[in-house]
Amino acid sequence: MNAFIYIILGIFLGILLVTVGIIFLCKRIAKGILHPRKKRKVLYTWPHDYKLPYTNVIFKAADGIRLKGWWVPAETNSSKTILLMHGWGMNRSDILYHTHFLRDIGYNLFYFDFRAMGESGGIMNSIGYLELRDVRAAIEFLKKTYPAQCQKIGLYGLSLGGMVALTETARNPEIACVVAEAAYYSYRRVVSRWAWVHYRIPYFPLIPVMLHYVRRNLGANPERYSPKYTISKIAPRPVFLIHGRQDNLVPAAHARRLYRQAGEPKELWLVPGAKHNKCGEMGGFEYKQRLADFFRKHL
Repeated sequence: MNAFIYIILGIFLGILLVTVGIIFLCKRIAKGILHPRKKRKVLYTWPHDYKLPYTNVIFKAADGIRLKGWWVPAETNSSKTILLMHGWGMNRSDILYHTHFLRDIGYNLFYFDFRAMGESGGIMNSIGYLELRDVRAAIEFLKKTYPAQCQKIGLYGLSLGGMVALTETARNPEIACVVAEAAYYSYRRVVSRWAWVHYRIPYFPLIPVMLHYVRRNLGANPERYSPKYTISKIAPRPVFLIHGRQDNLVPAAHARRLYRQAGEPKELWLVPGAKHNKCGEMGGFEYKQRLADFFRKHL
């Protein structure tokens, strides 16, 4: 009898230890997503490296977070502006190289760092939910500071920036068109994929627990703001989806699902050989040509 009790107690303690371990691990991963201190990188290139005129700007999101960016005016007076947004763990210098050529074809460009990234303030990042506040603040800043140059606004976003671009365009009728590169389909899907790629963590039972702590810390459910729920609301404004065929973090299936749900007009380009955030590098001249053609046609 005593042996049986010890066995039951051992099983109970084992389950308890596993449960505590799961909770601890999930809290730690959730914290790593929301407080990515190690992901904050310094800027390594500026517009003047490409002989571009620019102005350093500072503005605030609705919750008071200070955000920093660059205003790059077109060579000749233009009433059209493209707002460009980087990915998670990146900053505005990471997207400057592959996109600054858009100034040469007549557009004002506006780059900024999301909260907790680059030179912007804040310590919490959310892979989408909080960053929607940032893009809304950026658009308000542009309209107030450069009204004549922002009569028409287009959005470009990479990865996290792509998700923000799609969701904000769906909400904001003032956005004329949007380019989303390596954007995810669902917050839940991309977080579970990220956890598997970086930690080899299976979906069950860890991911639901981890997402619980993400929601608890944010005070909201970021899944509700996923492009899967918003992209269909963009039409009849144009959408251009770019994605790497060999993207291991956000598989190309995300882009295909988004394309199916988007209304017309829409375009999809799966770049051969491109991994996550590498479409510009692999696409080369064709990448620039396709971006230029899209904005010339729709902005």
